[in-house]
Amino acid sequence: MGSSQTDRLETILKSSRSANEPELKAVLSRLSAEIKDRLEKCSPASFDFFMTTVRALSKLKGTSHSETRMTCLFDSVLYLFSNRFDVEAQAAAQQLDTLAEVVGNKSWLRKSKLLQGITYAHLGNIAEAVPAYASALSIAREIGDLEGEASVLVNLGNALNYGGLYREAIPCLLKGAAFSAKQTTTRRFRPTALCNLAQSYLFLGDYELGFEAIAESLALSEEPKNAFDGLARAVREFTFVQIALELGKLDEARLHASACAKYAQKSSTRRCEYINLVARGLCEIHGGDVAAGIEFLEKSLEISGEEGTPQHTAALCALVRGYDHAEQPERALFRMNQLMSTLRGVREKCIVALVGTTNSAAESPIALASELNDLHALHLKEAQLRARVAEREALNSRLELLERFAATADLREDSSGEHGYRVGRLSALAAQNLGWNRDAFSALDLAARLHDIGKMAVPDRILLNANQLADTERHFICAHTAIGAELLAGSHQTHLRLAEEIARYHHEWWNGEGYPTKLKGKRIPIHARIVALADVFDALTHGRPFANPWPMDQAIEEIRNRRGTQFDPELTDVFLALIERLRAEHDDLDEYLGRAGRNSPFLQARNKIRLMLAEERENEKKAVVEGNETRH
Repeated sequence: MGSSQTDRLETILKSSRSANEPELKAVLSRLSAEIKDRLEKCSPASFDFFMTTVRALSKLKGTSHSETRMTCLFDSVLYLFSNRFDVEAQAAAQQLDTLAEVVGNKSWLRKSKLLQGITYAHLGNIAEAVPAYASALSIAREIGDLEGEASVLVNLGNALNYGGLYREAIPCLLKGAAFSAKQTTTRRFRPTALCNLAQSYLFLGDYELGFEAIAESLALSEEPKNAFDGLARAVREFTFVQIALELGKLDEARLHASACAKYAQKSSTRRCEYINLVARGLCEIHGGDVAAGIEFLEKSLEISGEEGTPQHTAALCALVRGYDHAEQPERALFRMNQLMSTLRGVREKCIVALVGTTNSAAESPIALASELNDLHALHLKEAQLRARVAEREALNSRLELLERFAATADLREDSSGEHGYRVGRLSALAAQNLGWNRDAFSALDLAARLHDIGKMAVPDRILLNANQLADTERHFICAHTAIGAELLAGSHQTHLRLAEEIARYHHEWWNGEGYPTKLKGKRIPIHARIVALADVFDALTHGRPFANPWPMDQAIEEIRNRRGTQFDPELTDVFLALIERLRAEHDDLDEYLGRAGRNSPFLQARNKIRLMLAEERENEKKAVVEGNETRH
């Protein structure tokens, strides 16, 4: 839908009156004012108005009222770009460029070339963007336009980032930042230059330099006055979130993710939508809610646009980081392969364009680096992911077999077979609360699942005996720790060496009265001390064939009573605080803690068999009843 001004303009054009008439000038002036008013709000709902405006302006011939017409086209491109109508924005920028060429106004020609560069870049067409920026830069230097030169350098550096040419972008952006500091009119470009510079460092893996750049960018940023400024601020907050998370600054990242959401809402542009999703997704994953985080990131990829566009590339990068942090290296590697394929394609076209522009330019701000220099951090991450996937495949093949043995042992005492999985998850969460890194608490999760594997060797008549055990029988029970450790011994894999340690020592007591070696205090490995808490808590709350489960409050009190005797006092406090938090956050704690067990093919098959056998027994009972009825 247009407006009264666009309708009036169309009427004038249809009447075949001269374009020089005063009425046309008045209509264009009012139309320009309406465009600026709508640009301030930048609502996606104004799309039809702007498209009607651009089409109407295209019908005007000659150069009359060119200043107002070019202003209208320029503002229309800004609106269309902000809302990710990139194809339409590029066409409007081309229309502006044609008019500026006819008029011969070099200041407007510089602006039109800049807008063409921006729109081409956001369409993923870096090969066309670079020559447009080169032309804009040449014009700016020719007419002594420092503001224009600063703007071109900042946007050119951003386009080089989009093209995967991060090292080439850095000197360009540094020069743009230096230009921005020269006079008052150019200072507004410095925060953008520093933000783009921070993104270069982010992709190169230079996180400390990136953090310095984005922190300065935000310090120099003023409160947004309109939707377009709100978009720029949201991008800066988003960049801060990404770098802060790489440096382990989760609290700061969350604070700036909230700011990103605030400015995205203030901007209300479509381009902010995926930025906000990525920021939220990464924070959720780093904060522990992997499922929610992955959902946000996958959604951001869905709405990011065509393959090769900057938005699509940024969403892929976020998914690589997200899946990597979520301990899903296979999915991270899949997205990494997509990312590298995309970047190499874009880089190749970008380099061809750069070679042409640098050869023809007397003074180019760009010096080409090799792919190895630009993509070193990504190559390294790709190699690390491949290694982790290969290691996981080898480990998983052994762990799957061992988990089946452990679950078989658990099934004798716990009908769900999920005891080991719940203990593993609880142990990992406790370790995470202690500040352990992702690799450490994930390894504990896997290793703790095998803590009772030695019970396979304990006969049912002893393991399930509700009566007082004789000394020889009790010795057999205690031996399950040593038996489990021996079953896991001799491996070169870290996870299995850790599982061996836990299996051997998880029944040692803090006061030295446990078994098998009566270790005391911190001589007991910390992994075993953590698993001891999770193991007893789960056993108390789920019971055994010879003992009913305890209410959770009673089990918590029992754990508290054993603080300093059976359990490490400090770890007990951390563990009990964790339990209280989990109770508040999850209505079904078993479902949450035992999720990995329910995903186990072995337990799924076992439950299927159990249901089949139950159905067979029910059918047999019905057959007997029906036979008795017949005989009567």
